[in-house]
Amino acid sequence: MNQPSRKKRERRNAGWFWLAALCLLLPLHLWFPEFGTGALDDSYSSSASGKKAFYLLLDHESFQTERNRTPLSVLLQTLDYDETVCILGPARYPSPLEWSSLLAWVEEGGRLVISANPKHPQFQVEPLELSVEYLDEVERENMPRVEKKEEDKEESDLSLLMKGEHDLIEAQASTVFSDVPSLVWDTNARVTSATGQALVTAGETQQAVRLHHGLGTVVVSASSEIFSNQSMVDGGSVAAFRLIEAAGPPEYFVVDESLNASGTSKVVALLIDPTFRPLTIQLLITLLIFGWWRNNRFGPILSSHILPRHNIVSHTDNVGNLHYKKANGRALLFAYIKQLFSELNLRHFRGEEHRVLDPIARRLNEDPKQIKKFLKQAAQIAKSKKVNRHQMGELIRKLSKIRQAASPGKYQKK
Repeated sequence: MNQPSRKKRERRNAGWFWLAALCLLLPLHLWFPEFGTGALDDSYSSSASGKKAFYLLLDHESFQTERNRTPLSVLLQTLDYDETVCILGPARYPSPLEWSSLLAWVEEGGRLVISANPKHPQFQVEPLELSVEYLDEVERENMPRVEKKEEDKEESDLSLLMKGEHDLIEAQASTVFSDVPSLVWDTNARVTSATGQALVTAGETQQAVRLHHGLGTVVVSASSEIFSNQSMVDGGSVAAFRLIEAAGPPEYFVVDESLNASGTSKVVALLIDPTFRPLTIQLLITLLIFGWWRNNRFGPILSSHILPRHNIVSHTDNVGNLHYKKANGRALLFAYIKQLFSELNLRHFRGEEHRVLDPIARRLNEDPKQIKKFLKQAAQIAKSKKVNRHQMGELIRKLSKIRQAASPGKYQKK
């Protein structure tokens, strides 16, 4: 049994690849993986700095927890005053207009928890006389450090050369929570507030404070590392939940992701945004079908745009085919005899044709009279109305021998 060629097997396997790709794209209309806002430390991220584990903890310990991706001004119009809005290490901080909306909602009884992003922790809330700023050199030196093991000390000594001015410090912090009196607190900033109640302190710096604004409560943290996935693994889940609980009863939570979405680059993420996602999937399917179409041949192979080279005697072949279909060889025989008589110059040797025919007869070993008689018979037949193809062929064959014999240099005696 003949085995298919390698190229045919490759084309067959490629067909399965296109089909598998199409089967993967079609279900995306019903289910699409959640890629989050594009930030590496949001509540969608499972990385060490992400906050997905803490979001799942809130969802498990509360009546309802949800994410928000709409602008804060739109969100606050739909919130009740018994809910808690959590802004945990946002990519950007609220604008002055967003701050005014947030504080107006808190003043009516809302609850807000906001933690600084360690990459850029500086922000200020003038109505609350509150600010978050980087630690100065004195505060960094006086910060109570966590005692490390000898192995960790060797690693830390090696990494001192890579330390920056505002890198995080693992400090030993104390809290007002009875079940978590102390904890490891990663920070590079401090909270400054004259009226706020200190919830977490590290040395002489306030790391988390609670303020009352109207009927509501605001909790501000100098670092969001306590809410990270790494902190959940290291045992910081209780302290993180107590910070959120300090704003109010753990009932309804909204983890805001709108500031992460609007604060990160979305050149590519815009295509997978829920609004444009169906269009993106349709575009991918169209590109897939186009690629499959261009990589497969349908029907016969198209003729080349470059015309083939014609045979140098193709016109002669075409004339012969026309005469063959006409089934009359008189015209060809007449043309051949006319050309032959012209080459032999018989018109110039009238009455002395033997001067031309004798050398030809000598080369053909024939009688000159027989050759002259044959030429007369051929001329008479050429003047008739119709000549049979077979008769024409025999006559031209004999005439061609006479023509070759008339050229001494080309004629070869057999």
